[in-house]
Amino acid sequence: MSTVFALDIGTRVVIGLVMQKTANGYEIKASSRTEHTQRAMYDGQVHDVNEVAAAVQRIKNDLEKKVNIELRKVAVAAAGRALCTETASVSRTEPLPINWERPDVLTLEMEAVQQAMKKISSAEIENDFFYCVGYSTVRQLLENQTITNLIGQRGKQAQLTVIATFLPRTVVDGLVAVLSRVGLEMESLTLEPIAAGQAAIPIDMRNLNIALVDIGAGTSDIALTKEGSFFSYGMVPMAGDEITEVICSHFLLSFQEGERVKRDLQDNLDVEMNNFFGEKVLVSKEEIIKIINPTVQTLADRICKEIVYLNNRSPQAVILVGGGSLTPLLCQTIAEKMNLPSNRVGIQERKRLINILGEDEHLEGPDVITPLGIAMTALDEQVLHYFSVEVNNAVIPIFELNLATVAEALLAAGIHPKAFIGRPGAALIYELNGEIKVLKGGLGSPAEIYVNGQTAKLDSHLRPGDSIRFIPGSDGKAAKAKVKDIIGLPQNKRIVFNNEEVIFKAVVMSEGKELCGEDEIEDNCRLTIIKNENLEDFLTVININPNDYKKRSIIINGQKQELEPKIKVWLNGEVIENSFTLQEGDTIDIKARSTTIKDLGLQAEPMNFIVNGQDFLLPPKENRVLYKGKQIGEDYAVEDDMELKVEGFLSKPILSDLLPYLNLTKEVSPHGRLEMLVNGKNAEFTTILNRGDRVVIIWIK
Repeated sequence: MSTVFALDIGTRVVIGLVMQKTANGYEIKASSRTEHTQRAMYDGQVHDVNEVAAAVQRIKNDLEKKVNIELRKVAVAAAGRALCTETASVSRTEPLPINWERPDVLTLEMEAVQQAMKKISSAEIENDFFYCVGYSTVRQLLENQTITNLIGQRGKQAQLTVIATFLPRTVVDGLVAVLSRVGLEMESLTLEPIAAGQAAIPIDMRNLNIALVDIGAGTSDIALTKEGSFFSYGMVPMAGDEITEVICSHFLLSFQEGERVKRDLQDNLDVEMNNFFGEKVLVSKEEIIKIINPTVQTLADRICKEIVYLNNRSPQAVILVGGGSLTPLLCQTIAEKMNLPSNRVGIQERKRLINILGEDEHLEGPDVITPLGIAMTALDEQVLHYFSVEVNNAVIPIFELNLATVAEALLAAGIHPKAFIGRPGAALIYELNGEIKVLKGGLGSPAEIYVNGQTAKLDSHLRPGDSIRFIPGSDGKAAKAKVKDIIGLPQNKRIVFNNEEVIFKAVVMSEGKELCGEDEIEDNCRLTIIKNENLEDFLTVININPNDYKKRSIIINGQKQELEPKIKVWLNGEVIENSFTLQEGDTIDIKARSTTIKDLGLQAEPMNFIVNGQDFLLPPKENRVLYKGKQIGEDYAVEDDMELKVEGFLSKPILSDLLPYLNLTKEVSPHGRLEMLVNGKNAEFTTILNRGDRVVIIWIK
């Protein structure tokens, strides 16, 4: 780019210049300056397109006369406050491992950029009101493990994080609308703090920690340098307009008159002004400065706090540019608040820029630094190129940070990244007899992309005016299957069961419901196949527990006791006790057996003692059967693995309970006495006995 037309559309002033890059630096060929006739911009954003366009038209006409060429393309800048940066992460999980190719990763990147858009949007600003001016991938994961590059890797789950930068469409579209009114095309875009820094701070000075503050009418943009480059940007939503409004409010002036009074403070000791009532008033410079001082203090304080926030400490120096930098007392106040010597806070002016050649009466003072920087960044290709392409016959403006791709154009057109690649259809997952089965869905068809009629890819680079035709990819069909498609059922068998012929067939069950071969398999269902092979299968089909033909056991007073099976089975007339494979035409007879407590014939055991040296068994007083601590009757059905307890004594016997069983009458003596001992100790008739006690009951003469 040999020559550039640069335009700084400010809140109060519009400055344009035509500049060339030479071997010795940059040469200004022509410049022009004009002011808006009324307030048409607020905080660097266009509010009255026609008024701003009129100012730009005056600049364009003036410059075309001076350089004698028609100006068609222009480099401009957006206010630094407009820049938005956001980080976002997305992940994608496939039913089965896949190879992650470039289109898959690019789709993830576009989804992440879209998520970043949503983060910066609000209820008032939809996410399609932002331009993505650049993004970079900062992290990639495969199966939750960090990886340098996803492309070519194989796995089920991938995740990536991007950091994306956006400009509100209202800012950019406002500039485009103004330029189009006067027949200009935006060739490139930069940010005002970047442009101001490019001009105000030479490259060899960027190794120092310097704060650049561009004080305009509506905002004060901040840029910080260290280690050779700009590393941080910020903004304070307060600038020269606040000073003007204080003057207008105190002296009852129009805004235009207040602006003139503020500028006259630079040179005059006394300032003449015309108030709202048409009166001419002469006011001393000292009085006006006293009135604006509180606002100057506030502006300086907010600028200093933002610098310290961005830099974590005071910088080595502060350089002021922009028309607002000429505000009285501002430099001194910033120096005091930053604890810097007064010679470390100063205003940068055109005359100090030794690499800018070409004298021009319009380019003096600190307010020309930004337009000079816009031209310099454009000549050095440090800008965002702006051009239009067509997507399905709709004109889409896009920015090119490096090389714009088809994917970025589709995203700018509002096409969801999920439409880029047809995903495989959902898999059908089910459980079959406890084993997980997966039936893959159909493969998706990729999107069809044509650029200027030629087949293209998502990462194909674009040029201005390219025409894109996009046919969305279609997802594969979800996996579907019927019972008969996934389960090979054996042939039915004719069986004679209890003298009746029946068809013995395999059964497929799901959630307690029997399915037929034509039934659709539901996702995540649990299927159970009951085949028609052996006795267990047959018993299950006729709702008999397959274990009922096997011997069982119960526990009685701690002793295991075996019982007959619950059912008796005959195969072709013979009793069987083991499983067997059923054949076509087999005859099966089954009889149920019911076993009750009465059938067990349970008898309580007597209690044993040693009486007078002889073994003695005391018969039980009763016959109680207990199950789980409760007495049960004779008709209670016996269950497998029951633990029963049979008791013959409701309470422990006493010594007198033995007397009826002892023949003591023949030993009775009128002069004798009955001696009673239990385990060698004297006892009474009511002494409680325990099993195995040694008892002595004799007459002593």
